[in-house]
Amino acid sequence: MGNLSQSLSQHLRGIAGGIVSFPLSIVNCLMRRGTEDSDDEGDDESDSIDIDPFEAVLERVQVKHISRYVGAIRAKKHPSGKKIPVVEVGTPVPVWEHLCYRVKFADGVSWMLKVPAIGTPDQFDEDDAEALRSEALTMMMLRRETTIPIPEAFSYNNTCKNKLKVPFILMEFIDARPLDEVWHDRESPKEVVQARRTRCLQDIAAAYLQLGKYTFNKCAPLKFDDQDCLTGVVPVENDPFSGFREVCTSRLDRWGQESESEKGLLKLLRMFVDWTPESSDGKSFVLCHPNPNIFNFLVAEDGSVRAIFDWHGAHANPPSIGNEQYPLWLMRDWDPTVYMWSEDMERRGHDEDDMWEDSPDTLEFYRNVYAQCIANLRPESENAKLTRNSPLFQHLMTATSHTLFSLGQAGKIFDEVVKRVEKHVDDNSCPASVDSPNENEKDNKKDSSSKEDASCDHNSPDKTEDHVEHGSIEADTDEDEDEHFDMEEFIEALGRDGLSEHRKKLFKAGFEALFIS
Repeated sequence: MGNLSQSLSQHLRGIAGGIVSFPLSIVNCLMRRGTEDSDDEGDDESDSIDIDPFEAVLERVQVKHISRYVGAIRAKKHPSGKKIPVVEVGTPVPVWEHLCYRVKFADGVSWMLKVPAIGTPDQFDEDDAEALRSEALTMMMLRRETTIPIPEAFSYNNTCKNKLKVPFILMEFIDARPLDEVWHDRESPKEVVQARRTRCLQDIAAAYLQLGKYTFNKCAPLKFDDQDCLTGVVPVENDPFSGFREVCTSRLDRWGQESESEKGLLKLLRMFVDWTPESSDGKSFVLCHPNPNIFNFLVAEDGSVRAIFDWHGAHANPPSIGNEQYPLWLMRDWDPTVYMWSEDMERRGHDEDDMWEDSPDTLEFYRNVYAQCIANLRPESENAKLTRNSPLFQHLMTATSHTLFSLGQAGKIFDEVVKRVEKHVDDNSCPASVDSPNENEKDNKKDSSSKEDASCDHNSPDKTEDHVEHGSIEADTDEDEDEHFDMEEFIEALGRDGLSEHRKKLFKAGFEALFIS
């Protein structure tokens, strides 16, 4: 992949993946700043920065040919070959690493032309061409073989050798509301918003579970043969932890070690990875949506999903972070680097340009709703076990990528471990707890079995409680009362001296207690 292509693609997708979910209000703000003329000369510099990645492709794309070229493609698709004139080609809108043109026909139909920001000959190489082809064919295949709501892809060209002089995908334009606007609706009654959110999560769960039919024996991007057929799909023996350790370890092996704290963070992540459940040596991977962020969904007024976008880079993932994981915005509180909720948000008036966040209780409520949707649709999922554990697996995986988010994501996992260690210490400070650990474990199981049903008829998220029961810690108790864990001190000490056997045992028990059985 060329340097510019690699830099832009990895940077933008790295931000999208690292941030986990980026509110559409920010995207809209960027789009407005990048496409509207400003009367303030002082804004010129910031405006040029916003559209800079698209400058080369904007200069190259042959807008004057779009009407005739797209019209000819539609005529070929029409049974009678009837030509329906194009009446308008919209202003290009930058959406992450693409430019999107809305093309309106005289009969009211609209299509969308999607052009990569790197769609120039000096940037768009063979790897990029294969990725665009894979995206288009993935959309066509899923629309043909599933009921997942995906815009129809009518045509694509993965070269710069066409009338438009840029690579593109030409697809159906879906006239619906961005999910972000519906999800963060501050004006409708709470029960209406809750009903819309629940309907949306039902539809997403039903869509993503259909990806489970595409299983593979290796973790890799999708490949299509010369006949445009997907290759590598094989029946596999279910192994929920297949490949997770290997993928994480491979990422950690590429880290540098520039400081004691970085050495400590690397050691901490290696410990976490080593403590994840072992694979049964099966080779089990599943197709998943590469970017399940809130801005990649369009919905109707009732919350039903009309379209799922961004299949660029679709690949087979380990099942633990595969098609049964939570949508990413439901896990925002697992990344303190970007999670910006505060109690003040709940009291503020509505401003469409504000960044809105759900409270931790609200996120926990809707995680339970989504998990119950998975459990209802797939009874063999063991009460959506993979789904309920996916915040840990997803953020451990992304933390191993060595980005500016790694420390915050590792810190969240660390904090969750410490909570369980401290709870263990508190419990064992009581003689009854020390004398009867087996009774505590029975109580844990009893509490777990009485967990509230997270059905689509939930009460309000304001009334939610922690429905997730984690395992208990069984460790030596004679040294526990003096235990104290501070993240910064911990990773520095870990990088310098390692852990004592007692601390390692206690910390491992806290990590293992995170897993939901």
